[in-house]
Amino acid sequence: MNKIRAYLFAGSTLTIILVAVFLWVLNVGKPSEYTTEPFNILIILTIIAIICLAAFFARGPVFNIYGKLETVNINAILITVLVIIQIAFFFEIISVHNQILNYQVYDKIRYATTVAERSTDEDLDRDLTHLLSFSITDIMVLDEDGNVIHSSDQNLIGTLSVEDNYTFPFGDGRRIKFIIDRTYNHDELRNEILDLLTVLVTSIFFSVEIVIMMLRIIQRKIEASITDDSLGTAAVEDDQSKMISALYYIRQISFVFYFASRLSSAFIPTMAKELINPLSFISDNTAAGLPQSAETLLTCSAIFITTIILERKGWKLPFMSGLILVALGTFISAVSPNLPVFILSRAVVGLGYGLCWMTLRNLSLFGKDEKEKLLGFALLNAGIYAGMNCGSALGAILADIFGYRTVFVVSAVLTIMTSLFIIKLENSILPRKNTNNAKKGVDSLHTDTKEGKVLSSDTITFAQKIQAIIFVILMIAPASIAASYLTYYLPLYFQNMGASTTDVGRAQLIYGIIIVYAGPMLSMFLITAADKSLKTMNIVYSLMIAVSLFVPGFGSGILLPFLGAGLLGLADSFGFGVQNNYYLSLPAIEHLGASRSLSVLSFTKKMLEMIGPFVFAAAIIIGYQAGIRLLAVIFGLMAILFIILGKKKNELHHNRRP
Repeated sequence: MNKIRAYLFAGSTLTIILVAVFLWVLNVGKPSEYTTEPFNILIILTIIAIICLAAFFARGPVFNIYGKLETVNINAILITVLVIIQIAFFFEIISVHNQILNYQVYDKIRYATTVAERSTDEDLDRDLTHLLSFSITDIMVLDEDGNVIHSSDQNLIGTLSVEDNYTFPFGDGRRIKFIIDRTYNHDELRNEILDLLTVLVTSIFFSVEIVIMMLRIIQRKIEASITDDSLGTAAVEDDQSKMISALYYIRQISFVFYFASRLSSAFIPTMAKELINPLSFISDNTAAGLPQSAETLLTCSAIFITTIILERKGWKLPFMSGLILVALGTFISAVSPNLPVFILSRAVVGLGYGLCWMTLRNLSLFGKDEKEKLLGFALLNAGIYAGMNCGSALGAILADIFGYRTVFVVSAVLTIMTSLFIIKLENSILPRKNTNNAKKGVDSLHTDTKEGKVLSSDTITFAQKIQAIIFVILMIAPASIAASYLTYYLPLYFQNMGASTTDVGRAQLIYGIIIVYAGPMLSMFLITAADKSLKTMNIVYSLMIAVSLFVPGFGSGILLPFLGAGLLGLADSFGFGVQNNYYLSLPAIEHLGASRSLSVLSFTKKMLEMIGPFVFAAAIIIGYQAGIRLLAVIFGLMAILFIILGKKKNELHHNRRP
């Protein structure tokens, strides 16, 4: 037991240090006067936290009465400590920043007063104009009666002005008055608060996943040691201890991979637009979408071959190959001298990403029963979105501090380091379906529950094939194309309006948080709503996508694009599931079988995602707001057309009945 407590303390200490380093990295690029005191506070808090954890793991309730780990207690104490550290650091940074902003204003006032005192009356008006800044919008000199005798704004000379807190003696009975733009400091402080809130949310996500990973590793070691010590006895293992290690760690594997590989997702189009483009016949906006489309195209090419490799060589070969390709492509992205090389590098990333993505999706099939498979899918999704949230937000912040190319290098290194986590995990081969059963499954009859008749693959009608095609065109296509709103449209839109890359990461973070937390609740609500059919929910999903794109086209500014990202996240939180289920339930698709249907669906979506950037590029030719507004209207009309076609089909079906 003491050895296990020591392991837990060591892992917890490492987690605390990792989070502290994480906070340090995100603020290291700021001026030293902003960070010296907060960094000292961070060091002190880290030391205190380690001492508290030492006391907890030495004498605290780490085990229950049966000798098993109290994971709830460990999670609670560790995450509480981490959150306290981060919130304390957050408020310290804000406090120091506010003090320094106020100090800078008074420092500028002192400097301006000194310069003005040295000026002659003939040059004073001109010199006052040169002393203006973002925070000081006007300077005037008043006589004893409060009349303006000199000013940076000539229109104010001769007027009467009232003294305030920014009025100071100026010699010979005169006073100098400064007009301060109070909104400047507020805007600066607001931007700092938004950045720190982004860091806080990202670091909490990061902390939770690191804690879960640490407990998972230690718990696995404990289970292994118990099994070794109890050989020959009637030792009882729980279900999770019998899992293969890849499935046991599927959340951690997906989190680490997506965290590393998605660091650059917020600025791919922006960097593409800034690179040298020797292809003069391609516009800047179209060129900005080529890397993302090349990446998606190569991802499609890996969809079908990954399953074959999994069945023959196991999961480690395609996943390790994918990691190497993603790291290689990301590094080439960092050193790309022009647009064609950058497009090629993203194609390499896409091929590697496809191998890793499909391997992770198929890992859940390694479960020994349906319950274990469902658990695998749930853990996979949790890891994916947590990794994407942390990766995109952190990458955007790092890009503003260190530049795009540095983030690419960091992403490549972290992607390669992911292999260190999985290299010791056991390899397993995806179980092949029995050939006879598979053949039987293909030739088997399918019952149409609505009409009560039996269908085979040979009886799939032309109308049923058209039904599947219509659903792909009118429902799946808009949803897949809309994904480029986050990865293509927002980076270019924010760049055009002068916002930072961090804003892109912040929008992607909002999208991911809503999917993670709203998705399960909304899905459960829709499942329990008996009067809601899959078709109805798909229509609602498509209309919500149209609304989410219409909102940022309704006006300019930074708030509406964030609202659009949130609405899109709300739509996708339940839309992914209902769209997949409806598509797989179509007679023309159902006869293919579950595995082939999923592959076809994945391929279809990725191909549609590939053209997304080009659709947005064509739309924004008429302007960012007008273009996305037009796209929203088109998507809305497509949903309405789907409703009309569905009603016509029902009427025809009703008329044909005897």
